[in-house]
Amino acid sequence: MDIFIEQIIEAKPDLRANVLKISVIASMVLFCGLLLLAAVAFMGSISFIAAAAILGVIWLGVHFFKGLTVEYEYILTNKDLDIDKITGRRNRKRLITLNLANAESFNICKEEVSFNADVTVSAHDNTYLNMWYLIVKHDSLGRVILLFNPNDRFAVKLNKALPGNTRNNNINMEKEF
Repeated sequence: MDIFIEQIIEAKPDLRANVLKISVIASMVLFCGLLLLAAVAFMGSISFIAAAAILGVIWLGVHFFKGLTVEYEYILTNKDLDIDKITGRRNRKRLITLNLANAESFNICKEEVSFNADVTVSAHDNTYLNMWYLIVKHDSLGRVILLFNPNDRFAVKLNKALPGNTRNNNINMEKEF
């Protein structure tokens, strides 16, 4: 039986994104104010140019704001798990592809868990609630740990795709969606 499921999860803005948003708003207000002052002071042909520049600043600000939204898409196709990062709902980048046949562990994250991995891939919603980890031996990267937030449906399908000795026994495999 073939397995295919995908899930998109939106990451909550972190401190860096919030500081950038505040900086962009302050810069937009300052620049638009200066352009408005120049338009009033020179009252002629520069008024049209200043109005166009203000619209341009607003457009760039909105474009920048949209670029700060981050989503992660989990795509499970049989034994392959692809993790994509979507920025601003327009740019997609493949973070990693994992072969689940090489999986070592799949479980929910707890505070006391420490990981020994060569590469850590964070594709979670930044709330750190209901976060799972998956440890997989990657061909070129070594031991990889994936931190992510699969919903119940995705976790069940992922668990079914794992090798028998790696499956999480705490997941209700009988649950069908």
